[in-house]
Amino acid sequence: MNLLQSLRRSEQSVWLDGFERSWVSSGQLQQAIEEDGLRGARSNFDALSLAIQGHEYDRDFNTLAQRGSSRSARSDYEYLLVRDLQLAADRLQPVHAHTQGRDGYVQVDLPPDTLFEAETAIAAAQKIWRSVGWSNLLLRIPATRLMLPVIEQLLREGMNVNATLVFSLNVYNQVFDRYLKGLENQIQLGESVSNGVCFASFAIDRLDTAINPLIAHSETSFGIMQSRLLYEQYQSQRQRSLPKGAKPLRLVWDCTDIPPEFAWNYIQALTVPETVMLLSPSTLEMYRQVSLLPTKLIEDESETEILSDEQIEQLVNEEMARSLNAFQQLLDTIEHKRRR
Repeated sequence: MNLLQSLRRSEQSVWLDGFERSWVSSGQLQQAIEEDGLRGARSNFDALSLAIQGHEYDRDFNTLAQRGSSRSARSDYEYLLVRDLQLAADRLQPVHAHTQGRDGYVQVDLPPDTLFEAETAIAAAQKIWRSVGWSNLLLRIPATRLMLPVIEQLLREGMNVNATLVFSLNVYNQVFDRYLKGLENQIQLGESVSNGVCFASFAIDRLDTAINPLIAHSETSFGIMQSRLLYEQYQSQRQRSLPKGAKPLRLVWDCTDIPPEFAWNYIQALTVPETVMLLSPSTLEMYRQVSLLPTKLIEDESETEILSDEQIEQLVNEEMARSLNAFQQLLDTIEHKRRR
């Protein structure tokens, strides 16, 4: 039994971070789904940029070149992205159907330069939702003060949302409230609440390295302790009455920035039922043949500090800046490819 199979037996889903075209064309994605039980995938700017530097997308660029010169790096990015998302969504659709919408999602970040105004973010979300056209698409939206109303609006419109940059219990509760409001609005409109989903994503390593890098990657890291609080809140909220047919707000442990050699402590500690673990390809490969040890998260009784609003704001700003930089580097890579 390998890691993915062990986590699945523990009632936890594993999603792959950073897939790109070669994962689909080589059959790796299909194999991971069928043999290992992979339950989801995410496209990210860094992985796509690196793949474009190679030859995996050369045929796409040739096709785009034949369409004429009235193009831009951004329009080319949208073309490549939509195609990747459609291909991955097709492979994951059986998982989506089998789990009745609990899993089987392909997720994507909105362009970070659209996240500074609510109207711009909503328009960007609507565009990619229509362009991809698959019900198992999952839009990643940062849970900032500005974007929380956007999250609610997208949920009202029946789109699937993963609220990211959830670094505190307070923000998690705000996301949960927005989810409830979105569901209530759908009910008022006479629409079904059984199709849409909402996730809350917690980037654990970012929190550790920002708050206390000295204990990052350890079994007693701040991120792990904060995860325990979030999971306890999730469990208590499951007891609250959701509209009939609505799915619970699920937690995603984003472990993608944890170096593979340090990932095992986090994997052990974060293996709890009904949650999702987002892992990088390198981490999956390193521990592919390793079976899981018992969970530690819910057994941890240590004290947990409360983050200040200033700390959270600084962390969010750093992550937004990092995303902007990665996106610009991707556009620069595409522009360089177009000119070759």
